Amino acid sequence: MKVKATLVLAGLVLVGATAAQAAKPELTGKQKKEMSAQMAAHAKKAPAQPKTMAQSNAAKIGSTTGAVGQQVASDLWSTMSAQTDANGGLKMVESDGDGTGAAPATEGNPNE
Repeated sequence: MKVKATLVLAGLVLVGATAAQAAKPELTGKQKKEMSAQMAAHAKKAPAQPKTMAQSNAAKIGSTTGAVGQQVASDLWSTMSAQTDANGGLKMVESDGDGTGAAPATEGNPNE
């Protein structure tokens, strides 16, 4: 009996969730433009991404709770890419994200 009650309850929850989703109206073109304008205005207010740690330390962000944060400098970012080795297989390679470093050297096959 408990199994049937659980299945009925789960079915009702599923029906209620889909009905709520179906009842949500589609955005009009005007609403989409307004939302886009709000997002663009918010993006303009965002602080610029610091390039160095000195810029990152100078641009600390405080909150109303007293917590302090900061954006990570872009020269600390890393990039992960895939390269093809001599046998045609793919190999994951991690390098500095600023693009100024040399391309990572690929390792050859071991001699047996």
